[in-house]
Amino acid sequence: MDIRALRYFVEVVQLNGFSRAADALFITQPAISRSIKKLEAELGATLLIREINGVRLTDDGAILFEHAKQILKQFNSMNKALHDKAGPLTGTLNVGLPPVIASTYFADIIMAFSSFHPQVELKIFELGTKQMEEAMLEGTVETAAVVLPFNDNAFELTVFSEDRLMLLMSHTHPLAIKKEVNFKNIITEPFVFFSDDFRINDLVRSACGIYSTEPIIAGRSNHLDLIIAMVKAGVGVTLLPNSMCNKNPIENLVAIPVIDPVLSYQLALANNKNSYQSRSCQAWNQLAIEKLTAQ
Repeated sequence: MDIRALRYFVEVVQLNGFSRAADALFITQPAISRSIKKLEAELGATLLIREINGVRLTDDGAILFEHAKQILKQFNSMNKALHDKAGPLTGTLNVGLPPVIASTYFADIIMAFSSFHPQVELKIFELGTKQMEEAMLEGTVETAAVVLPFNDNAFELTVFSEDRLMLLMSHTHPLAIKKEVNFKNIITEPFVFFSDDFRINDLVRSACGIYSTEPIIAGRSNHLDLIIAMVKAGVGVTLLPNSMCNKNPIENLVAIPVIDPVLSYQLALANNKNSYQSRSCQAWNQLAIEKLTAQ
């Protein structure tokens, strides 16, 4: 079976069309069609059905699609291992960092890594914990920092810190004069949330569940700057890590500890147990553990 045919097939399915796949792969559409027809003949099964708005997998195609993704992941891992043997570190390292902890814990690590290994292109993926798992399983992200709990069956986890959420609000808010605030006193406040895949939201929902209620969501964003801007504009309050609030105080906003319950969680470095770890990834993890332990 031709590995190239599998790559074409997966690309057609993921992009939902032959022409879109051809553009992404920089080849002609007839070349992709011939390759997939040859694959169907080899397997003795129809894999795709063309439709007006794209393509649809047959039952046989769905089975092949799941296996093909794993085969391509292993093939890419093998290639990486063969080419990543000696000499200075080069290539690209894809690192996943939740935006709420990226600047607080990893700014110095990113600077140091780039200084030590200038030939490595460091690509940072700012994702929520749930999206992070998908990206790591697919091989898009090689190593990451995550909020626990995380899938410890598939990933090796190294805990590096424990943190808690603080209530962030305008300095003119009635609660801003408090030294701490009971969670039941903020359940009627409108919240500015991250998108659904962020673990912070789960902590807030769990705390609301203690009082048999749901959070009132006034706004959402994947971007920390926009969340802070909405809080400053009076859209609502939000909950952010204590480490971030202490390290980077925000003008005209007040951060107050939340109790009953304390919204605490652990942070960990995550690496896929079943994938080859490149030398760049090993160097990143070693540096991260050294600096995070020192912190």
